[in-house]
Amino acid sequence: MHPRHARYDDAPAERRVIVVGDNGLTLRFIKHLIERYAFRVIAVFPEGPGGQRDEIRREAETNRNLVVFTRPQVTAETVREAGLTDAYAVALMDQNDVGNLHLALKIREMSHYLGDESLPRLVIRMYNSGLRDNIQQLLGDSEDGVYVESDADMVADTYALAALQQLPPGEINVWGRRLYLARRRDERAEAQWVVAGGNQAGVELIPEDESEALRYLWLAYDKRPGRIRPRWTKAVLGVKESASTLRGMLNKSLVILAVSLFAIFTAGFFVLLGNDSGSNPAGGEGDVFYLLALLAGGGIDPDMTADPWLKTTHAVVVLTGSLLIPFATGAIVQAVVDRRYALSEGRRTRRVREHVIVVGLGNMGTRVVENLRARRIPVVAIEKNRDAMGVRAARAQGAQVLLGDASSQEILKEADIEHCRSLVAMAKQDEANLEAALSGLECNPGLRTVMRIYNPEFASLIRQNLNRATPPQDAPPHASYSAPEVASARFAQRLTDDKVLVTIPVRGHIAYIEAFEVGADSMMDDAAAHRATKVGSHRLIAVKRAGGTISWNPDAAFRVERGDTLLVVATRKGLNDILERCRPGGADW
Repeated sequence: MHPRHARYDDAPAERRVIVVGDNGLTLRFIKHLIERYAFRVIAVFPEGPGGQRDEIRREAETNRNLVVFTRPQVTAETVREAGLTDAYAVALMDQNDVGNLHLALKIREMSHYLGDESLPRLVIRMYNSGLRDNIQQLLGDSEDGVYVESDADMVADTYALAALQQLPPGEINVWGRRLYLARRRDERAEAQWVVAGGNQAGVELIPEDESEALRYLWLAYDKRPGRIRPRWTKAVLGVKESASTLRGMLNKSLVILAVSLFAIFTAGFFVLLGNDSGSNPAGGEGDVFYLLALLAGGGIDPDMTADPWLKTTHAVVVLTGSLLIPFATGAIVQAVVDRRYALSEGRRTRRVREHVIVVGLGNMGTRVVENLRARRIPVVAIEKNRDAMGVRAARAQGAQVLLGDASSQEILKEADIEHCRSLVAMAKQDEANLEAALSGLECNPGLRTVMRIYNPEFASLIRQNLNRATPPQDAPPHASYSAPEVASARFAQRLTDDKVLVTIPVRGHIAYIEAFEVGADSMMDDAAAHRATKVGSHRLIAVKRAGGTISWNPDAAFRVERGDTLLVVATRKGLNDILERCRPGGADW
């Protein structure tokens, strides 16, 4: 951010946000805006009962920063009457993609018509990915103050990271380098900084020491990842899966036949290799393989001068070779039939290892599958409804789909739960998700679970009780999140942190990664690098010179100059602090 940009105001009480919608996500979104960012909110929805309207009305009765504005039908004119010209932002949160887009276009048109030069920001909830990705052609992008987001995508990313035991926001790409969030110090990292510390009593961002560190920010080494080891690991895993799949393809009789054929050909190999009688004796292992191939195909002339052992070998191998074609044909036909039957009946088509089991293929469950498959993680999905749209979408992404009840241990065992990374329960009903997770733990006590729970308090209690025996610094094996709570927090950040590079959530607290340009005659002009670090406020990560060279984790004696850009991790108040220090013509120390 350039120093001339506005401050990161912690209490924009005079800023008003118009929120259109009446669902559970809307109610939590409103609470985040008021409680965390101190916005004033005008909730707009149609008159009468429906959705979460009564809950929003009750919230407005006890919260002076929330006002309810209703009309028989919500239109652009309704939004104008609610205070469009004075609004800091308008958030369209209905579960109607076309309706939200139509209303957004009308609001933009009305703003121009009213001569409003400072157009309000627009935050639009939209599920359809194709429409969402191309909407900037109609409304513009974030540079124009338009933020089009999908709650399903936001939530899917959180659940997918939890399934892989990674901390949000996952991989961070800044200035051509990769950063990661971790729970422990790792000497393999090129550099690392403490982001948060604390214990059960509370969390402290940007702490002074590492005695109770909860989150570290790692800088990965600037080199290409090793190729041999990942390829070797993938090759071993592929061989294991192929062998397991082959075992599943062959029935008992085919297995016996295959073993018999192998034994006969092995015996024939050693007889031909050690017997020199006959008109055409073998000259080595290569000749033996050649003779075996001809014998198996029946393409060798009889040798009446050979001794009885060699004649017997010729006869047995030729007769055995005649079984190869029907054997191969039977195996192929069985594999094709079994696969088609498995697909039609919702059974497993192949064995997998180190995979993630996803329960429920609704909107969010399907997005979790897509997110994991984009990371090339094997997925086995379980869905009750054969006609669910997510079944086809999951299979199109390369995931296997089992049709059945995920609380059934038979279905879970068929999904290879003993060899999976984790189980992600994304059904719409809390009890179904909890039952699936507990059933999974009965099958595999060491299972990692991730659950979608609607009520955030209930989700927190489940998470605390399942992880009771886990030390605070260790990665908890069980996670449970409220989808509306996760999505509403992310939507709220779009109204406040449009210039922030990265947002890092830590147990209800938020740290930020941001860049600041050092202005001429500012407090940071010709100052030591340690001046850009303040305990409890902000910590310097890197300095980029005006010429483009970057110094990561500079030492305390490193001198900062005007035109440099500082990359810091900071609290919200810390953003204001470092901004003041980088402003041109700032005050003396």
